[in-house]
Amino acid sequence: MSSEVLEYIGLDLNEENKNLENSKPEFNITKSYDNNMLYKVYRYVPIKDIDILISYTDRTTDIKERYTTAKSINEFIKENREQFEEVLSYAKIKDIEEIENMQKEFEKHIPYFIKFEKNYLWQIYYSKESNRYFMLFPARDRETSVLFYLIKKKIENSDEKIYVPICKEDCSEDLLKREQLTDIENYIWLFTKTWPKIYEVNLDQSNILYVTGETKIKEGFTSKYIIKIDSKDSAEIEYTLLKALFILNTEANYKFIPVIDDLGRLRFEYDNEIIQMENLSSFIENQVKVIIEKIKKCTKDFKHGDEKLKNINAEIDNLNEIYRNQEKQIVLFLDCKKSFFKRLKFFLKKPDKSLKINEVKLKMNKVKISDKQEEIDDDEILEDNEIIENVDIYNITGNYNLSDLIKVYRKYLEVEKKLKNINADIKALENKLKYLSKKVDNAKKYLDEIDEHKKSIFEFWKFTKKDEDLKLNEGEENAVEDSIKIEFDVDEDMQAFANKVDSLQKQKLSIDECNSIFACNYVLGSINSIMIGENEEDIIKEDLDKLKNNYREDKTFEIFGDLDDDYTKIRNLNNKKHRENKKNIYSILRVNDKTTYEEFKNSIENVVRLLNEAYKKITAITDFSVYFNKNNNGYTKAEINPKNLKYDESNIIYKYNVAKDSNILYFSNITYYDNYNKTLPSGMDESTEVLIKLKEKENYKENEINILEEENLYTAKIKKIKVIDF
Repeated sequence: MSSEVLEYIGLDLNEENKNLENSKPEFNITKSYDNNMLYKVYRYVPIKDIDILISYTDRTTDIKERYTTAKSINEFIKENREQFEEVLSYAKIKDIEEIENMQKEFEKHIPYFIKFEKNYLWQIYYSKESNRYFMLFPARDRETSVLFYLIKKKIENSDEKIYVPICKEDCSEDLLKREQLTDIENYIWLFTKTWPKIYEVNLDQSNILYVTGETKIKEGFTSKYIIKIDSKDSAEIEYTLLKALFILNTEANYKFIPVIDDLGRLRFEYDNEIIQMENLSSFIENQVKVIIEKIKKCTKDFKHGDEKLKNINAEIDNLNEIYRNQEKQIVLFLDCKKSFFKRLKFFLKKPDKSLKINEVKLKMNKVKISDKQEEIDDDEILEDNEIIENVDIYNITGNYNLSDLIKVYRKYLEVEKKLKNINADIKALENKLKYLSKKVDNAKKYLDEIDEHKKSIFEFWKFTKKDEDLKLNEGEENAVEDSIKIEFDVDEDMQAFANKVDSLQKQKLSIDECNSIFACNYVLGSINSIMIGENEEDIIKEDLDKLKNNYREDKTFEIFGDLDDDYTKIRNLNNKKHRENKKNIYSILRVNDKTTYEEFKNSIENVVRLLNEAYKKITAITDFSVYFNKNNNGYTKAEINPKNLKYDESNIIYKYNVAKDSNILYFSNITYYDNYNKTLPSGMDESTEVLIKLKEKENYKENEINILEEENLYTAKIKKIKVIDF
């Protein structure tokens, strides 16, 4: 095989080839070369401009050692022939031809997302000192196709160019400075929570920047994206837009949603409007006006709250005065119970006018607090410097800019904070007022009872002998805070979620009920046909025929049944070991070559019964969304993770919001494995699907999104998905 490769590339190991005579170029190895391999820069490089150096190392060897020990091909063959023959032994003509065909394709078009498979094999560097490219091939690597492809082209003295990554080369500053590129990475990460990749490609003597990556978009979906920057103008537009949105997010808390436009570019949406440079200025101007109106409203609300606070304080002062008077009378009454003479004195004593119960009753007419908000003019707002210290924001004229927006937003935060504080004060005083009112009411009832028994000396005497505790104070009720609704994130929360639901089904469902869920993967049509009573015979026969055909191809079931292997066999599920067997649909439904329609129908009816019982037992542990292509009458299989959903020709996806505590079944691990040994790991590792009965809605919300999908190495397409909130 080695001789065939040598003949194919035209290399004679016994003779030096002039085209392979390379001197080692000067190469300044800086500290930056100690970092991990980076492939940011891609160029079309003439093969004649590439020197081939080879060292008996691998790619993980330090770059200094690789460069120091590297030799030209002629020199390496002469001094290390055995090692070169070892390298040659791994070469295959087929692999070299694949590299050649790929490079021919690269002459027409570059990969859509710039990088390509096994791009790391080329190991081509650029020497600024010598203005030369050189391949620094590690001879201990077994993938040698790129080396012998390049040797072949050098021997042919080819004028071709090849599209390759340049190792350890950073992007030039032709379009954007390095600091700006770093800024773009940070800006995009803030909005997408994934790091973008920035590549520089040299085409026709000009550099083009490509920003690529993947992001979550609306409705729970993800998409790839690409941004092409091919001029100073486009560089300035992209950088300015991202910087402005970054500032709005960090300084003014604007939440922008990533979307994909019709060109596959990453864009950002706010309140159903895609923000671009064309509408950025108008967006800023509109937002300044919106926030100014918010400031005005907050100021009016603050003034109203301030008046309300004064009224409540006046009410509390009034009730405190009433309660002090009540307290004096009650203390005087309690003191009279200590002796006969004090009781008589209290009975005969004329009430003090300031403490007369009747007068206290008159004071019980409470001041009503008006909730009606008075109209406040804007001019009046501007005069209140305690609420708004800097009133210049209302005097801005002309075009608003980002600085104006940040300025008014910060002022809005100040006003909003004061409003929140006064509302908190109002709530606290309202609770105090309620508590104090109850104390006054209790005291009044007691004083009324004393007054009632003073009509007769004998009745008063009897009343004062009672040893009853008086409860004047009533404890405050603890406020129950509204529970915080946590949004379910399928990427971050899925594993913990899956563990919980699988444990729940292990605990609550029987083996037969878990088997009925498993059966839905094969005979859901038959199950639903029996539930709704439509087309039973046709659908059931179709499912039975499919199972019989598959059964004939799986003859091992006749002997082993459910036992794929013995229970001592160690298996892995999501990197966790267990000793369980997978379930078998033939065993669950008792299907074989001789199964009749009636027998199969009875099995399906039993599955329906078990499924309905299981459905009542399991509920959703949190609010989350599921996705499906088709709505079934009866049970519907739906995906928790939209990434796993397959699109049909209509490109219509239904989204259904599952409420916490609503009935649902999960295709968790316990539905796929028998778990006889109790070693099955918890989770949803075989499937992220659920089984639900959908509730019809009168109104549906439709939303169209773009998803950029890679068709092949060179092309991608925009898929328009219509998402319907079911």
